[in-house]
Amino acid sequence: MTQTKAAENTATPDKKVKINGQPKPGRAISDPKEVAQLVMMRIDHVNSQKDELTIAVKALADTAKQLVSVYAKQQAQITQLSKKVAELEKAKK
Repeated sequence: MTQTKAAENTATPDKKVKINGQPKPGRAISDPKEVAQLVMMRIDHVNSQKDELTIAVKALADTAKQLVSVYAKQQAQITQLSKKVAELEKAKK
């Protein structure tokens, strides 16, 4: 019975049942190649998430720069309009 269990643990990668890219829960991994493959898969997953996060942060920074630029222009226009209103009110009196 222990020999059958050991044979299951050293199964080839294509015969494994995987859930979300990982061996099925509760199954011990004893094959070094399988451990290395699992570690590399997790590293690749983290790297891809990191890349997606980098893209999202860059897009957010670009949007923030655009918002700051538009806000500055609007503030300048508001200042000009308030000066014109003040001049017009002085001219009326």
